Amino acid sequence: MSYPLKILFIWHHHQPYYKTDGTYLMPWVRMHGIKDYWDMVRMLDDYPKIKQTFNFAPSLLEQIEDYTENKTPDIAYLLSVRNPDSFTEQDKIDALKTFFLANTERMIKRYPRYAELLEKRGAVRNEQDLYAAISKFGPQDFRDLQVWWNLSWVGEYSRFDPPFKYYLDKQRNFSEEEKLQLLKAQFGILKKIVPHHKEALKRKQIEITVSPFYHPILPLLCDSDVATKANPKTTLPENRYKRPEDAKYQVQSALEYGKKLFGVRPKGMWPSEGSVSDDALKILIENQVAWAATDEAILQKTLTKSGNVPSGDFQEKYFAYNFTAKNKPIKMFFRDHSLSDLIGFVYSHWNPDDAAHDFVARLLKIKESLVLRYGEAILDTAVVPIILDGENAWEFYQSDGKDFLRTVYYLLTNESRLETVLPSEVKVKPGNSISHIEPGSWINGNFDIWIGHQEDNKAWDLLYKARQAFEKPSKNVSTKARNQAYKEVLVAEGSDWCWWYGDEHKSTQANQFDELFRYHLKQVYTTLGLKAPAELDEPIKRKVERLNYRQPFQTISPKFDEGEAGKEWGKAGFVEHEEATGAMQKTGMLIKRIYFGNDRERLYLKIETSQKISTEKTVIEFFSPTRMSLEIGSEIVFRSEAGKGDRKYIVHYKIGETVQLAVSCPLNPSGGKMKSDEAALSVSLYSGNNLVDSLPQQSVVKFKLFQ
Repeated sequence: MSYPLKILFIWHHHQPYYKTDGTYLMPWVRMHGIKDYWDMVRMLDDYPKIKQTFNFAPSLLEQIEDYTENKTPDIAYLLSVRNPDSFTEQDKIDALKTFFLANTERMIKRYPRYAELLEKRGAVRNEQDLYAAISKFGPQDFRDLQVWWNLSWVGEYSRFDPPFKYYLDKQRNFSEEEKLQLLKAQFGILKKIVPHHKEALKRKQIEITVSPFYHPILPLLCDSDVATKANPKTTLPENRYKRPEDAKYQVQSALEYGKKLFGVRPKGMWPSEGSVSDDALKILIENQVAWAATDEAILQKTLTKSGNVPSGDFQEKYFAYNFTAKNKPIKMFFRDHSLSDLIGFVYSHWNPDDAAHDFVARLLKIKESLVLRYGEAILDTAVVPIILDGENAWEFYQSDGKDFLRTVYYLLTNESRLETVLPSEVKVKPGNSISHIEPGSWINGNFDIWIGHQEDNKAWDLLYKARQAFEKPSKNVSTKARNQAYKEVLVAEGSDWCWWYGDEHKSTQANQFDELFRYHLKQVYTTLGLKAPAELDEPIKRKVERLNYRQPFQTISPKFDEGEAGKEWGKAGFVEHEEATGAMQKTGMLIKRIYFGNDRERLYLKIETSQKISTEKTVIEFFSPTRMSLEIGSEIVFRSEAGKGDRKYIVHYKIGETVQLAVSCPLNPSGGKMKSDEAALSVSLYSGNNLVDSLPQQSVVKFKLFQ
């Protein structure tokens, strides 16, 4: 008898909990919802023989519900609905930051108008470049940018439907009404996600599973010391986090929520990041979870530790195993690391057809090798688990990955030697039973991403303290408040916060993840009526620079050559590197502090340095609300984007131990009241053409102007 080789696809969908004070700090539930979570299930309508498993983090599903049922917005949405005719300067900066958060090659350059706007903005190395760019954008440019960012995230299965095709055809000069209609249509896609999964579930084409509710690393919740069993070199946090009761609740509540939303209790679970341990699997067994999955590296470590040395080509990973505890089994699948990562990280660089044919050819080669070793009958129990994110890879692919996936599904539909299956359809090979599993995750078979780095360990210690505070009984706290505080603990236990701590992963939004983590910990305290520790106001994520600010007290009019000038500067605002306030000045810092202030006629600056800079060139860039620059050295060079007209700038300066500068009405050279109550600038020091120091190094100085 000839058997096909079983292929098990598990697509993992998850997002952390982004909500703060009634608004979502990041838009990724909405954006991946309209692009990926809908398209991935919609695609199966066209390939009825293809079976897939979709694993959801309930924290993601809860946020989709919140978007569609409660109309809760995210910050990017609020910026999208704002009329650019009334944009503040900060709105413009935020727009240029937010509305290019998309894959440049696949999602921006694909569309002529969007690519044109990217070219107009230019490269952005720091916030100073953003200030330089905003003057190039008019209200219509910003409106088109709002439309194109929101349109570029609409998936392949929606973009040619009304109303989205209209926007693709029109390309530019969108009206406010058109923009708002586009945003409204996005919510129409979000509303279809859960119902369509239920339809596919009903026809038995898919299986719905869940991860623990807020996506925690279960083994670390059970006992953070397990990290040293996965990697003995791991540096543990100061406090041991041991909350198996939280791990149980994260699992129980996830299963209950899955049943509530889809009408069927999930049978299986992809533990967050494929992270497993004996204690974690026992919790799944206690909650009647029929199957779970992790990476092949975990099986390899487990078999080796037990004395069952895996074969050279490690074909053992192509079979399910029963993990048994207290005479109760849970079926375990082990992710084919190579095939899963080819989809996740490699095939996006290939021609979609070539990638699809290569993928199927590899599956047929696996089938051939299994039959060669074990005989045809082994295919009754053999399975190739393909497990990866169902959202993050596709923006790197042509056509959001749909050309690749459609070709894969077409080839599998027409290939009798291969078949896609659901986890419940896979048998365990006789004799494949284990009573111990080596702890670890799908990344390197350990937990190093989430614990061990100084930043990770700081996060765990702060979580520990918040959890301890929650444990202390209080008669004055209502049941509702305690439940909310416990939710905040569970959210803070999620894996995504520590994903961005440490040096392993980089993101322009890493600091926002840091902010979210500390926000949820603060909420634990405040919900219980306690004062949050001051250390929660301090970022965990290391920054290149941190600044101390003081805003001006009142107007100032210092005279450079008079002894009374010190009193005037005492009323000014200032900015300095935070490190400069310590006992030692940071090596390499030449600019110690910048003082700033104004009166009705002039804006004043004083730049304190650690040594005399009479031979250096000082460059002051003004970004707001008038764009201009001053270069002061052996002579003064002035540049302004205004360029023409009768505007006159009078600059007085003195260079010595400090640089002192007065610019007559730089924000409104024609006289009268200043146009803005805020100025923005940066200061740089050069030796020849070489940059010696700047303050700030990444952002801009902003300060209040007195009228």
